[in-house]
Amino acid sequence: MSATRTTRAGQAVDAQASSTLWAGVAASLAAVPAPAAASAGRRALAPAEGALSLVREEGLLRWVYEPAEPRAAASAGRRSWRVDALQPRQTVQRFPIPELGDNQVTAALQRLDQRLNPVLAGLDRPAEGLRHWDGHGWAPLPAGFLAGLTGRVLVLVHGTFSASAMYAQEFAATPAGRALWARCGQAGAPYAALLAFDHPTLSVSPWLNALALCDALTGCTAELDFVGHSRGGLVVAWLLRMAPALRARQAVFVGSPLAGTSLAAPDKLRQALDTLASLADALTATAARAGAAAPPGVGPLALGVAGLACALARVLQLGARSPLADAAVGLVPGLLAQGRVANNLELAQLWPLQTHAALHATGGSFKPTEVDEPLWKLWKRVTHLKDQGLYYGADLIFDQPNDLVVDSAAMNRLGDLTLPAPQWHDLGESATTHHCNYFQDGAVLAWLDALLR
Repeated sequence: MSATRTTRAGQAVDAQASSTLWAGVAASLAAVPAPAAASAGRRALAPAEGALSLVREEGLLRWVYEPAEPRAAASAGRRSWRVDALQPRQTVQRFPIPELGDNQVTAALQRLDQRLNPVLAGLDRPAEGLRHWDGHGWAPLPAGFLAGLTGRVLVLVHGTFSASAMYAQEFAATPAGRALWARCGQAGAPYAALLAFDHPTLSVSPWLNALALCDALTGCTAELDFVGHSRGGLVVAWLLRMAPALRARQAVFVGSPLAGTSLAAPDKLRQALDTLASLADALTATAARAGAAAPPGVGPLALGVAGLACALARVLQLGARSPLADAAVGLVPGLLAQGRVANNLELAQLWPLQTHAALHATGGSFKPTEVDEPLWKLWKRVTHLKDQGLYYGADLIFDQPNDLVVDSAAMNRLGDLTLPAPQWHDLGESATTHHCNYFQDGAVLAWLDALLR
């Protein structure tokens, strides 16, 4: 088969995989009830409806906001609300959205958190997000469960757009992962219990999640080992900061933005929404070309970024040539806390940790091969290289090695301290391991296996 025919076949597979992914996301978001706009003594009016389109330009995705009513141009010679249309452009999916005011964004984020993690909808208080593995799934803690534990306990904390269910799915993807999961989940060998903490990741900051986890662990006298993936590492770090009296034996950070991530920097929020949509799309297309299933985290990633884009569409004027300031990231506490900026006040107060727990971290940088066309295009557009800064300047997010979500240099940086080897397990550069599949990497699993004994 010729290279042209191969490329066309690959593009057809990409298109089908992309269509399936985003149609599913649109259907899922449509199932979320729209906010009620009620006021005392008055009949609620349905919010005006605009739309958010996900469009493909030069192989990558962008969000484009379409207001309910066009706004007149402010003056002759200036563009109105309409986007700067780059050609060729293909609409991948269109999302009808209510026109949310700034004061409605928090409620929309709370609904999105519950959609991403259905467990949250059934909780009476945040501390109830701590659950235990019963051999089949995550279950609520029975009365007195923690107080009765002795020996060691393992606690898993998930990241943004995720839920505790992610861990079982990721470990189940490889034989080494299944073996490690079976050992850690078997009571008494070496852990008396395997726990996980379900928590909202957008509507609240990591330190509030940590406060809830601290409340949940009240009464537990067992030794605690923690594993935090991505933003979950910040939750664990804040827990250690708030509760130095906890019997924390060790904390393990996997791909965690301990010094923040450029994706959450306020001046890059719009680009981050485009990038994360393109990442979910590229991972889906790459897996489809290989005849494999996409990583378990791709679906939640696509749903999360779409929901976030819908909530912020009006505020950010997504797709406009002259968008509003990206200070709207402040409306998303779970992102603001992760911004890789010099004046991140939350991170400035996190370090140094006053803890006796052993700290370990792992992570690496991702660089796909050119044959992985969807991922290669994305990586080149968001990562700064010596000869492409000017050409791709409008899309750059990372100015250093990264795993497509977190800057690699931020994964072992604890304030003024850089975690050295062997506490820092550097995976180096990889064409296969990225932020969404760390727990399928053999080197990561072997490293975890050695620590969790």
